[in-house]
Amino acid sequence: MRFYDAYEYEIDTNLCKTEQRLKDLYFKNQDRHLEKPHDIKDCRDIFVKASHTDDCLFPKFLVDNLEEDLFFHKNLDCEIYKHFRYLPCNWHSHSFLEVLCVLHGSCSNYIQEQKLEMQSGDICIIAPNTQHAISVFSDDCIVFNIILRTSTFETAFFGTLSENDVLSDFFMRMLYHSPTHPYLLFRTHGDHELFNYVGYAYEEFIGNRQYKNRMLNSIIDAFFITLLRNHGANVIVPSLAEDDQNENLIFILKYIQEHFATVTLKELSSFFNYSERQLQRIIKSSTGMSFSENIQQLRMNQATRLLANPDISIAVISEELGYSDIGNFRQAFKKCFGMTPLEYRNRTR
Repeated sequence: MRFYDAYEYEIDTNLCKTEQRLKDLYFKNQDRHLEKPHDIKDCRDIFVKASHTDDCLFPKFLVDNLEEDLFFHKNLDCEIYKHFRYLPCNWHSHSFLEVLCVLHGSCSNYIQEQKLEMQSGDICIIAPNTQHAISVFSDDCIVFNIILRTSTFETAFFGTLSENDVLSDFFMRMLYHSPTHPYLLFRTHGDHELFNYVGYAYEEFIGNRQYKNRMLNSIIDAFFITLLRNHGANVIVPSLAEDDQNENLIFILKYIQEHFATVTLKELSSFFNYSERQLQRIIKSSTGMSFSENIQQLRMNQATRLLANPDISIAVISEELGYSDIGNFRQAFKKCFGMTPLEYRNRTR
């Protein structure tokens, strides 16, 4: 089977050795309903038995909270895997961003209290630290998982964040660790253009060509842009709780993001017509951090990016980040990273 008619890379739809082993174990244990969500402790024995195959990924599934360093190759910001069919449907979360792409067939995606029935052409973006479980229990279902490091997402894909659209809003909330949007669902009805990028990314990932990370990042960036261009108007978002339906929230967060070097709480309160106390409560409840903590995090993130350029002096960086005194910048940076800006620059050269 091919990705789609327009794409030349052919995908093997036969069950691999691991999947055949999982399928056998599933049918031998039908009374356990492994297609339904389980805690990892309740299906660990299935993973262990299936891990006797030669697939190196299996030990990574034996925990319910998956960390970046466990999955990612050292020099990659994003990776793409074919999801194992008949893998026990187990609750888990992870510190990275996941994009679930259904190329063929259908599967069930359980996210927190919701069950999403996904069909061929559906794409679901799942925020980090979101409890979820994926059920893929048929030979004809082909699902790919694109995973992206949260720690480098803002740097690697910052162009995607700069536009005023639903995906940017989602990523903004993700970077602020807000629980209000745990996922976005797109029903693309088999968009050839879009799924070709999934194919290109997979081919690049399994290869070992020069500039692999840069090419992968560029392909995924194009994937996101195409997703928004073709399907941004029809995105499905989860229902929000009453307390989270503040229509100004995303605009407040965007304003902070765009003016973090100069904005004050007083200015922000006046601009959005809230009292400072109200605004502090809104920001704290949606991001888990106070106004000043958000400002500090944004400044430090930008500082690390600017320090990577040796042509920009530390004094200029300090001024650009909104510090009137370079000493205050040095002190704040050392408190955050345990070293001075100069030490950080020298260490990362």
